[in-house]
Amino acid sequence: MSVYSYRRGSIFWALTLIAVGAIFLYHNFNPTLHPWEIIAKYWPILIIFWGLSKLLDYLAARAHPETVPPPLFTGSEVVLLFLILALGTLLSHFVLRPWQQWPAALGIDVEDEDFARMFYNSYTYTRTFSQPAGPQPRLLLVNRRGDVEIRGADQSTFDAVVKETIWAPNEDAAKKLSEQLKVELVPQAGRYLLQSNVDSLANGGRNLRLDITLRVPKTTSAQVTAEHGDLVLDGLKGDQTLSTKRGDTHISNTEGLIRITKSGGLSEVREVKGNVEMEGRGQDIDVSGVSGLVTVNGEFSGNVQFRNVTQTLRYNSSRTDLTAQRLTGRLSMEVGSLDATGVDGPFEITTRQKDITLAEFKHSVKVVNTNGDVRLRTSFPLTHPIDVDLKKGGIELTLPAAANFQIDASSDHGAVECDFTGTNLKVSKEGDTPSIKGSVGKGGPAIRLSTAYGTIHLGRGGPRPPSPPKNPEPPSPPGEEKQAMGSSLPQHQAAESAMP
Repeated sequence: MSVYSYRRGSIFWALTLIAVGAIFLYHNFNPTLHPWEIIAKYWPILIIFWGLSKLLDYLAARAHPETVPPPLFTGSEVVLLFLILALGTLLSHFVLRPWQQWPAALGIDVEDEDFARMFYNSYTYTRTFSQPAGPQPRLLLVNRRGDVEIRGADQSTFDAVVKETIWAPNEDAAKKLSEQLKVELVPQAGRYLLQSNVDSLANGGRNLRLDITLRVPKTTSAQVTAEHGDLVLDGLKGDQTLSTKRGDTHISNTEGLIRITKSGGLSEVREVKGNVEMEGRGQDIDVSGVSGLVTVNGEFSGNVQFRNVTQTLRYNSSRTDLTAQRLTGRLSMEVGSLDATGVDGPFEITTRQKDITLAEFKHSVKVVNTNGDVRLRTSFPLTHPIDVDLKKGGIELTLPAAANFQIDASSDHGAVECDFTGTNLKVSKEGDTPSIKGSVGKGGPAIRLSTAYGTIHLGRGGPRPPSPPKNPEPPSPPGEEKQAMGSSLPQHQAAESAMP
């Protein structure tokens, strides 16, 4: 009796690979064709291929009656069938229906552009327009998707350049959408509203991006929201209210109050004559050259850096409350560290789990920290109090050699080290609570240092004076001195000295 064997399903997979390969091959020669659209529309052909392979399987079995007929479906094939039906249906919903609505429905926070680039081609168009402006105009602008750049100039008009990026199946569809788009600057009782009909277009305009560049009079005050894009503002004189949700913010060379609301991205503020207020959440912050107050409230996960803040800097988050006045140097802060130099006014911080380094301070210092090392160093005369309350960690304080101060420092279950000496200074290194108490010099400001399970080191900066000899003796006569010197030499050196 002959033995017959047939591998069921081999034709199904062969036909599937041939069809998918042919679609993507044709796409290489015709980029306007979108393979995923074809697969999403015609995926039921896979079921037809499978049925065809089952039919061939059945006919082959009939041609060999000596074999046992194969079952219609195995358990694994039933699972595979349901998997194909589920994935095919999901793919059709993503591609053939308004695809922009599905990420939010599934709880997925993904940029619309990322999906558009997967399934469509991009087409770019540019339009320009100009609008006369009155004195001290106020600009209102909301851009859903795209960058916004506003620059002040010595002019009396609003000049706009709008770059449209449209994702569409083909160029005809892109041109049709571009013709339907309207962007205009509308005067409203001294205000100028830059508006568009993006929200009323197909799919809510989600496959459309507008990058807006404006040249405006320098005296313009702006209220701008960029939801999915970067915001650049430069050279304006007036109060500015700015909001970015998923983009970076760059502000420079402005005069007036700057209010910034963030939901993501980095923030850069340079050369501002006025106050800066920032709130929300985001990544890096870089603020420099501000002549007024700087206030930051929120959660910023990146590197936070401030330089040359003439008045008061305030930073408040869930773990750090910081105030620094007259920052002539730099202050850089991350999740686990803070480094600052050149704080001319009072410095005060309450935080946790952070290493703190403060150098060249000139005023009072107050630090409250739960865990971390604190290093304070200055070469300026000490004129204001220092207070450090550290729950766990080391404290290192370095002061000028000629400093005058009163100190009360203690470390529970730790150690103390002191470079200063004096009759009014008592250093106790024994017991469970080593301490440094007393005063150095003539009075001076109070220093209080407290920690546990760490070392307190009170350092003395600058060159130290030479130590006096322990037991000074009166000078000897010249003859005796030579004799004494000779007798003090080792035996072989004394013999050499006697040689001519």
